[in-house]
Amino acid sequence: MDQLWAIRRDYDPFPARMFINYNLLAILRCTLFKCPYCSLPFKVIWGQEVAFLGSGERSCWHCRGKFWDNSQEWPEMSDREKRLFLLPISVAGWLGGTIIIGAIAVYAAKSGMELAAYSIIFSFLLIPLLIWFGFRGLQIIRSIHRYNRRLGEKSA
Repeated sequence: MDQLWAIRRDYDPFPARMFINYNLLAILRCTLFKCPYCSLPFKVIWGQEVAFLGSGERSCWHCRGKFWDNSQEWPEMSDREKRLFLLPISVAGWLGGTIIIGAIAVYAAKSGMELAAYSIIFSFLLIPLLIWFGFRGLQIIRSIHRYNRRLGEKSA
């Protein structure tokens, strides 16, 4: 029997026709994924472009129904999906802010201005990014191991 696919709902509080520069409000868009059997949500993400790591099969925590959630392992993903997994829009904005504050700190250091405030702000911005990329790196390593293990099982 074929399994059903997860229900995907995109929510956009500001339609494109309301604003001239629509892309600036992209961070306010969210996507909700629901179980196709009981319609309970299992994942909410910001943005509408998504990439999940996994085998693709998921069990609902409520009704225990099995369905496809459109996830893939890291080696199976396209370059675009890999970029979206590592750098979703909210993290890209955070990274941009960190780079700007870092550049201001470097400029302040070269021109003899007070560096302490910029250094503290830069540190508070950089630490969450390091944690994010460390966590995502571990997820990618686990995904590659699952993929290789699955290939090994198929060839055996």
